[in-house]
Amino acid sequence: MDIDKIIKQVARVHNTIAEEVYAEMQIALDAAFQSKDPEVQKEWAKIPFKGDHPIPEDVIPYLVGQLKNPQAAVS
Repeated sequence: MDIDKIIKQVARVHNTIAEEVYAEMQIALDAAFQSKDPEVQKEWAKIPFKGDHPIPEDVIPYLVGQLKNPQAAVS
């Protein structure tokens, strides 16, 4: 999976640059990751990532995998 290609495609569709798309994705991930809701944190615990917070390169492949395997999404 080419995440850079995905981000560039999103940028083209929204008439912006890939760096802006990536930055906005990271802002959204950071905000979501800071949720204190236990159910939200339970879902974050399912996503493998390195470091102290997830980045788009961690989350996109996980979500694509969930879409390809709907049964995994309900577990």
